[in-house]
Amino acid sequence: MPKTREWFHITMRRFRERSTTTPVRNSHYTTVGRLVPITTVMLEVAGIKMEQL
Repeated sequence: MPKTREWFHITMRRFRERSTTTPVRNSHYTTVGRLVPITTVMLEVAGIKMEQL
């Protein structure tokens, strides 16, 4: 995870920021993040493996 985190901090501007909302009773909360394809991470971060859950 530390290698991936370091890579992401350097490259995050390449990936579009997205948000989604989740309703909670009479309100909602917003989650903001960036969608990063797993294939990109696997190609660019040494030692990354994908595990199917």
